[in-house]
Amino acid sequence: MIKLIASDMDGTLLNSDHKIPNENVELIKFAQKNGIQFVVATGRAYYEALPALNDENIKCDVISFNGGIIYDKNGNIINITPMKLKDLYYTIEILKSLEISYQLYTKNTIYTNSIETDITAYIDLIRANGEEPNEQHLRREAKNRLALGHITEVDNIELYLNQEDNPAIKVIGISNDLEKLKHATELLSGNENISVTSSGANNVEIMDKKATKGEALKIVADIHDINLKNAIAIGDNLNDQAMLDIVEYSIAMKNGNKELQNNAKFITEKTNSEGGVADSVMKLLKEKNEIYEDINQTLVEAAIEATKFAYVPYSNFKVGAAILADNGKIYTGCNIENASYSPTNCAERTAIFKAVSEGVTKFKKIAVVGGPNGNLENYCPPCGVCRQVISEFADEEFELILGTSKNTYAVYNFFEEVLPLSFTAKELKK
Repeated sequence: MIKLIASDMDGTLLNSDHKIPNENVELIKFAQKNGIQFVVATGRAYYEALPALNDENIKCDVISFNGGIIYDKNGNIINITPMKLKDLYYTIEILKSLEISYQLYTKNTIYTNSIETDITAYIDLIRANGEEPNEQHLRREAKNRLALGHITEVDNIELYLNQEDNPAIKVIGISNDLEKLKHATELLSGNENISVTSSGANNVEIMDKKATKGEALKIVADIHDINLKNAIAIGDNLNDQAMLDIVEYSIAMKNGNKELQNNAKFITEKTNSEGGVADSVMKLLKEKNEIYEDINQTLVEAAIEATKFAYVPYSNFKVGAAILADNGKIYTGCNIENASYSPTNCAERTAIFKAVSEGVTKFKKIAVVGGPNGNLENYCPPCGVCRQVISEFADEEFELILGTSKNTYAVYNFFEEVLPLSFTAKELKK
């Protein structure tokens, strides 16, 4: 079963206008609704990756700087691997000796000597991939990046190598002279402290040797307790190779680097601008996972089915619950009564405890249905005890679904609408 999808951005998840095609947006939201972790793994800085995600209201973990900094979905830094000062000077001296222009990627901004050189280089890269760039859009985007401080033009980049509160994460050399880039790669590869890769035909990217998409993806997978045999990684260039190497399902883009394609298990049938990510990943999900076209409806149906097993000889009030775990599995439960009343267990707790007893403690949403003699005419909200138990295992996006049939149900944000001002583990840590 696939539990994690890691995708590169430029040339992969994004089209040539740096936007996420609708097909890919739908894939991401579909995956997240089904309890599948979606992770962006990009050479971009975090502040450069966010706009495309925010435009589509997508929250996910982000591997930035090719693994140099990892952020969780709320923007908190999980891990950071800056370059050592001596390796920065070593890298820059080689690039300067070959007259290769470069950018310095730091935690807070990207330093460049010329934004115009950078724009031209990206335009050339798009054309090299067989597409015609929207130059007006790219220039407008570059102007906006300058205004936001995401990129900073300076006369001497070397003055910004050793800032304590703004560590340098990556250097990228840019040139249309492929022989120069090849020579630079050979020279840089002699330094065992750094990793050297590329995100396009006209660049070379240099980071600390531990800062790769592969190493970062291992960290993210470990945090979510996901085996990489249950993961997909998809990309278009050599800086994606490290993460494609460690997953079970490696996918290279149709418009991608030929070497990457040769090493991947699958190649997309569509390009990045045609929604190639969604096309290929959805095929794998349908093949490897039990796909729920409407997860909310599926949960309500499972909850209704669970009412059939309710043990309610005293109240005859049958309740069923179905909870979706982060691992994509659905656990169901019914209410179980007892003659002394207090040992009675609600359907919600039965479902949750069943999952927890199998080592599962992270959940996405729960559906609850119930009524006298199994008559489901009205919504059946959880009792106070069940709400408290749910809050123990729910995150801020957890949803409660109340239904009367598979086609009639309402969805509530648990902490905003069902249990505001809740008492959770956070209070105990204060």
